[in-house]
Order: sequence, then C-alpha cells, then structure tokens
Amino acid sequence: MAWEAIEVATVAGVLLGFVLFVYSYLFPFYGPTQYKPSDQPQLVNAAQQALDRVVFINSPTAARSGSGWSIVDLALSAPAPLYQPQIDVSKLASLQQGASGAACYIQQKALVDATGISSAVLTGYGVLKPAAPSASFDYVRILKNFFGGDWDRYDFTLVISPLVNLTVCPNVVVQTPAGDVAIYRKDPMCQGVGQGVWVRSTAGGRVVATAIRCEVGAGCALSSYDLRLSRSGQWWEAQIPMPVTMFNGLGDTAGLVVIAQKVDYPRAMDYYVFNTTSRSLVYGMYGTDGMLWFMHDATVSCGSGNIPALGIRSVDVFTGAGFQNLASDVTLDPGVGVGAVKVDYCGSCTSNSRCAACWVEPPPGALFAVVWAERNSQGGSAPRSVIVVVPLMPTPPQAVIRIDTWLRWTPNEPRLQSAVATRVVESQSATYLLKLVLYRRP
Repeated sequence: MAWEAIEVATVAGVLLGFVLFVYSYLFPFYGPTQYKPSDQPQLVNAAQQALDRVVFINSPTAARSGSGWSIVDLALSAPAPLYQPQIDVSKLASLQQGASGAACYIQQKALVDATGISSAVLTGYGVLKPAAPSASFDYVRILKNFFGGDWDRYDFTLVISPLVNLTVCPNVVVQTPAGDVAIYRKDPMCQGVGQGVWVRSTAGGRVVATAIRCEVGAGCALSSYDLRLSRSGQWWEAQIPMPVTMFNGLGDTAGLVVIAQKVDYPRAMDYYVFNTTSRSLVYGMYGTDGMLWFMHDATVSCGSGNIPALGIRSVDVFTGAGFQNLASDVTLDPGVGVGAVKVDYCGSCTSNSRCAACWVEPPPGALFAVVWAERNSQGGSAPRSVIVVVPLMPTPPQAVIRIDTWLRWTPNEPRLQSAVATRVVESQSATYLLKLVLYRRP
C-alpha cells in the first residue's frame, strides 16, 4: 500500500504544480506582470531578439508531415533582399489561416501524392489555398527554434499588419454574348465608387496601375498608368483611365487583370481579375512547399468536371521588377482517380504528355503568377480562355496575420506579458508593422 500512497502523492503534486502554473501564468496575482522592474531590460532584449530572428533569419518555414504540412519556423527574411530587413511575401501567404470560400477536394490521387494536400479553399477566381489542417502550426518546434532548450518557459504572439490598405475598385458594365454583366467589388472601401475603375487607399501617394489583357491567339498586352491619389472623404483615390475596349470579349475570347502598386512609402499592393463568368478552366494553388501548382478543372471537386483537355498558353510571374515567363504551351488532360496521368514540371507537360497537373518554382521575390489558359474546341459552354492570377502574398484585403504559440496548451491568451517588441519592415509588395508579445513563466 505504500507504493500506492507514493503514487497518489506524486499525482497530487503534479496537479498542484499545474494549477499553480495556470493561476500564475494566466491569472497573475500582481497585475499584468510578476517581474520586478530590474528584470524588464532583460525581457525587452529577449523580445527584441525573438523579433529580430523573425526578420533577419531565412530558412524553410514548412515541413511535410504525414499527409499534410506543418509550419515549423517563423524565419521570414527574404532570400538575398535588396536591403535589410525585408520579409518574404510568399512566406507570409503560407502563414495565413482561416481562408474563406467554397471547400474543394483534390480528386486526382497523383496530385495528392505530389503535394501532400487533399483539400483546399476556393479563395478567388481559379485560385485555391491549402485548407487546414494541410498547413498546421507546430508550435513546439517553432519555440525550440527560437529558444533552444529553454523553450518551454516561453510563448509569444506575433502580429503582422499592413500599414496601408490599397484596393482596386471596379464599377463597370461589360457586354458579353450572354448579355450585360455588371462588375463591382463587394468591399467596404469600394462603397459609393463612381463609374469606371478606381484605386482607393487609406493613405495618399503615388500609384502605378498595370492592366494585363490577354486575347485568344493574340497573346498578352500591358498598359501602365501613373496615378496620384487625392483625398475624397475618408479615402484617398484615383481613377484609372482605361479605355472601354479593354473590356471587350471578357469571359469569351479575352481576360483582364489590373494590378495597383503604391510605390512610395509606406507601400501597398492590390489586384483585381475582371470576371464575367465564375467558371474557370484551370486552378492555381501556391503550395506550402513553395511551388506553384496548376491543375485541370476536372481534378478538383469545385470545378465543373467535364471540360476536355486544355492548354496553358503561358505562366508568367511578376517579381516587382517585371514579368518572367516560366512555362508556355502546356497541355493538361482531365485525368481523375488513379488514371494513367501524371504530375510533372510544367515545362515537361507539352503536347501529349498526359499531365493532369503541373508545377513551376517561382523565383525569389515573385509576387503573383498570371496564367493564360484556353480550352479546345469541344468545351461546350465553358469560356474559351481565362486568366487566373495566383498570389504569392497575402491577398487583398491585406489581412492581419497572427500566430499565437500558447494555443498549443490553452485557448486563452496569457495575461502575464513579459515584454513587447515592434518593427516596421518592407516586403516586395507592402510595408508591414510587426509586433511580438513575449510571455515568460517566472
């Protein structure tokens, strides 16, 4: 019976220790912190060093874990930036959680095996984002990367917020073979916008707008507009002087996307794809592995499932300094299930290669990819060509990104804050405010 008493005492001690930990960490007795003023410089330094690691260290942020992916580090520095510090927008995109949109399932086994992703969310026209838990956070591994063997005494909250919100606001009526289609963006910043295409911002400055129009058999053409934002009510705005011919043939023989960049400080970016149909021929997805994946409409459950083989005429990525072509004349076949199809590098998927999906690797600093796809002559009511823009950055409206490592053990934010560190950091597309709140157990 003695050993039973020892076991009971041990269990009771563990439970008592946990209760004391919870009450001292979540509900401190001495206000927001238990630390003496003399402890504060050391804690502030620890918080600043943790934030510096986020900004200055560059390493892979994700690792494949079973059938999905895990975020294992928050080392967000861009590779070989033009100046320091600069964070990688593609890494920020992989950290965004809780995307809203229709649920889609990858129906092509070869694609699931290649990506480690079986479900996704439709976040925009022809754009998929891996669905949780495809990219879950490994908080323990993140903390070990930051604090080493002392990791279990720490937690932190990291908040990444854009300093300026910039939004492209269309308000146009487009003539199509099926009748007129009104194109208007349902965004609070676009309420009450006048006729035409506008750029609205929470701050003034200079904006460069680029219109990319692709036509069947004619390729793509770019038009650039240099704008100066003027104050109008609660927003700063400017109209993009686009000719009405820009909208001819949309959804049938042409596609159009407008990208707006605030090029002075603080910087910001947004884009809008002009759709006259909700039906896409091809879906693009930026994977947790850093690859851009393109899949035939029939390989995902949110597609129509009956479009025959199609051709991707071009895959161009925008790097902030211009466009770079990564693939052309790619053919995708509508293989489903196990099938006799494959997943390969897009450059290897030309002619009769039997690729249901393909991938490209974007260069460092790329902001988004523009994909021009066409169907063959047997596509029925499907559009003849589409433009899909796949972002490699947090997409508009530029959402706040928040990571809380204490979610590994509690849903409640600890009240025992040790210190706070902040920094304003540039990326290729926008200026961000980073805030790190450090929690340390006494």
